[in-house]
Amino acid sequence: MRNPAIVRTAHLSIRLARELAPFGVRPARQAEISAARAFAAQLIGEGIVTANDLERVHGLSADAALFIAEEEGAMTGVLAFVLLNAAGLRAVRTGCFDALSPADAHVAGPREPARAFYGWGVAATTKPSARRVIDGARTIMAGAVGHLPKFARPTTEAGHRLMRERLGFVDLPGAAGLVWMPAQEEAIAA
Repeated sequence: MRNPAIVRTAHLSIRLARELAPFGVRPARQAEISAARAFAAQLIGEGIVTANDLERVHGLSADAALFIAEEEGAMTGVLAFVLLNAAGLRAVRTGCFDALSPADAHVAGPREPARAFYGWGVAATTKPSARRVIDGARTIMAGAVGHLPKFARPTTEAGHRLMRERLGFVDLPGAAGLVWMPAQEEAIAA
């Protein structure tokens, strides 16, 4: 069997879309990115990634950064993250990663393997959509990106509770506010 750590981001993007589809969560289209960012900012606050950076990273990562849930044709949930290459993983570990405007050199491009997952955010306006987005996130963290270490810096108390209580993240020692979950292989070995 192929080593999952060397799956190129373009292939991982397809797997992410396939694993999220049963939850009614799909990759955002380019024309939806600004609206999705505005949607999330309304719920989380303005201190999040800009629409331009979100669009740039979504494009760099083969449309694997922003996913949307809808009800009756209206956006009701978003899931956003960055797939990081080896340089991006090093940047997170050394405290040099800029989560609000990730450097192009840190984003896993379509032809390179992702080496880490960085959770940007989750937002939803309805309980059914929140459930679908969270259940979808759990599924990809155990599936498509299970082989990757996962990081996030929750900005709200609800985000902290979600990351720790529902998704199983823990505080990353020595990195104030950063939470993480080891790759499945690391977690099993521990």
